[in-house]
Order: sequence, then structure tokens, then C-alpha cells
Amino acid sequence: MDCNSRLENMTDSKYRQDNSISFKHCRMSGWRAFLWMLVTVICMAIAVPNEAEAAKKRSSKAKTTATAKKKTATRNTAKKTASTAKSTSSSKKRKTTSKSRKGSSSRRRAGSSSSKGGNWALTAADVNPDSKSPEVKAKKSSKRQVTVERPDLEAIRVATLDPKNPMYFPKLMKKFNRNDTTMTADEFRHLYLGYMFQEDYDPYRESPYSSVTDAYRNKTSHSKEEIDTIRKYAELTLLDNPFDLRQMSFLVHVLKERRKDMSAKIWEYRLEHLLGAIKSTGTGENEENAWFVIYPAHEYDMVQLMGYHAVDADFIEPGFDYLIVEPEEETARRLRDKVQKGFYFDVRQIHQQYELKHPEDGNEEDEASDAAIDEESAEDPDDIPAEEDPDDTPAEEDPDDIPAEENPDDIPAEENPDDIPAEENPDIIPAEEPEAVIPAG
Repeated sequence: MDCNSRLENMTDSKYRQDNSISFKHCRMSGWRAFLWMLVTVICMAIAVPNEAEAAKKRSSKAKTTATAKKKTATRNTAKKTASTAKSTSSSKKRKTTSKSRKGSSSRRRAGSSSSKGGNWALTAADVNPDSKSPEVKAKKSSKRQVTVERPDLEAIRVATLDPKNPMYFPKLMKKFNRNDTTMTADEFRHLYLGYMFQEDYDPYRESPYSSVTDAYRNKTSHSKEEIDTIRKYAELTLLDNPFDLRQMSFLVHVLKERRKDMSAKIWEYRLEHLLGAIKSTGTGENEENAWFVIYPAHEYDMVQLMGYHAVDADFIEPGFDYLIVEPEEETARRLRDKVQKGFYFDVRQIHQQYELKHPEDGNEEDEASDAAIDEESAEDPDDIPAEEDPDDTPAEEDPDDIPAEENPDDIPAEENPDDIPAEENPDIIPAEEPEAVIPAG
């Protein structure tokens, strides 16, 4: 083989070797690129959801910020409007407003004459702060209008004691406790009036916790500790008696004072609809349209709600309470000639249920009345003659010692004066009588 062929062979082998090396290098470079691409895709897959969530958070935060800004702007506008209205109002209106506020606070602090002093009185503002009277409240919302209808207590008793009936009392109580806003006015009527027929009902029973809050009722403001105490014992009282409207109203007030607005709205909703249940039973204008209540204290709550305060009370047979009232200043101005002088309440069922639950009290009252009658009819001890001493009483005579009655025939006749012989004169001697001549045989 000549030199040229050798050179060509060497050149070819070197070329083939260089090509194999370059191919191997290219193949390694391809795998590395593929691996880098795979890692990049995986990282992007992980990073994209996180970035999407972060974007959602940023958008929600932006919406919240915008909403907060809108609310702040609305509040500022309302404050400016209120301040402008206050500045433009006359001094006379200011005085009238201050007087009405003082009257409202005094009504809240005043208690009913039938209960302890200092109890929290109900007002329309407690039920709906945006209105001062039930009429205004009814105009604002057609859903809250009260339909007046005399209740059929016997039908309510049967329905609330029947487990198969939708008005079964435990079912209604569950809906009431879980703040079910779908409860109808009829369901609230059955809940309120049906409580009279439950086993634990007692119209004159007082909760042992209700007296704890009495010390705080007359205060216009309360500390955080006081509000916590009031809330605790008011809720304990309402667990014991779910229809204590005084405690419910007081609880609404302190929750608003503490800025617990959601809890305050819950209790306010309950209070409003229970009072609506009472109003739906009548008008209170006469005995035929008397309001039905399950507690005597609710009579004073209704009177306060209507804008009056009770000054006296009468009981009318066979079972009606008549509260003599006087209107508040705002009520007198609003109603003028239509101001009521009093309201009637039907309490016959209350008395019947109490007698059923406490028959011994009725017997004690009867015994007390009988004792009073006996005392009135009893003679004065000073007028009763003293008892005779047995020693001074003569012994009874023995029948054998009593002499027999004389026979009239044995009594000698009175002597005739002519038959009495005259006294003999010694100078006169009576002549001798001749001897009797005996005739011869």
C-alpha cells in the first residue's frame, strides 16, 4: 500500500472517530436539555396554582378594602347629614328631644307596680330602635303587621300537647331557640299561649337568678365586668323562664351597649315577636277584646310598650285585670283625643292553671276565709257568762226522798162557821135531856 492510500485510510478512521465522539456529545446534550425542560415544567406546574391563589387573595382583599371604604364614606356622609340636621334644628326641638329621651330612659328604669322596684320597663324603642311607637313600626314593614284575632285557647292546648301536630310545643321551642326566622305569627301565638299548658308553667314563679341583675337596672351605663355579669344571669333566667320579657329587654340593652350587635339582634327578634303575639290577641279596649297574657308582669310591659304608665289596677270578675293608665307626653301629643284611660287583660286561664298546679293554696284560702267568718260570728268572751262551779250546783234529789203528792180526797174540808160550837157560858147550864122511854116488850 502506497503512502497515499495509507494517508487516506488514516484520514477516514480519524474522521469516523471524530464523528462518533461528536454524536456521543450531541446525544448527552439532548438528554440534559430534556431533563432541564422536565424540571422546568414541574416547577411551573407547582408555582402556577400558588400564584393563582395569591391572585385570588389579592382580589378579595381589594374588594374588602373597597367595601370598607364605601362603608366609611357612607358613615361619614350620614354623620355629616346628622350634624347638619342637628345644627339647623331649632332650640325648641332640641329641648323637646332631650325631654323625650329623658322620658324614654325613665320608662326603661321604671318598674311595674306589681313587681320589684327598678325592673327594666319595655318601650317601643327597645323592640325597634328606629321607631317610637308600634304604629310607626307597622308602617315600615308589612311583614310585621299584627293581625288581631281572639285566640281559641282550647284548640291551642290540644295542638301544643299533640306530638303529631306541627304546633307541638317542644317543636316550636326548638325553632325559637335556634333563631329560626321562618317562624310565622301563628307559630309565635301557639308558642306563647301554649306555654300555659306545659307542666313547668307557673304564673307566679320567680327565677332565683333574676334578682342578681336588679342592682344594675337603674344605672345608665355599665362597665365590661358588669355587662358580663348581667348577660350571664339574664341568660340563666331566660333558660329557666324563656318568656321573661323584662330580662330579655335588659339583655338587649346591655348587648347593644357592649357593641354585641349580632347577639342583640337575635334577642331583639325574639322580644319583638313575643310582644306581637300578645298584641294579636286583642286590642285591650274592653273585656271582649282584652289582651291575653301568661304572666301578670306582661300587662305592665304592654302598657309601657303602648306609651303609657299604669297608675292603678282593678280586678273585674270573673277574671279580668283592668290597668288604669296615663299617657306619656309623646303619646298624648300623638293620639290627642284618642288617648286610652285603661286597658283590659284576660287572666282567667292564669288563675285556672294556678289552681290546677297549686290546689293546696286554694284550700288554705278557703280555710282562712272560713276562719275569718267564724271569728266574725264568734261572741265576745266578755259577754259569755262564767261557767258554774260544780261545787255550787245543788245535788239532785233522790226520787225516793221526794214526798208523794197528797190525794185531794184526803184533804180535810174546811169547817163551816155554823158548825163551830159556841163557847160555853158558865152561868148557863144546859138542861138535862129526858131519858129515853123504852117501850115494854
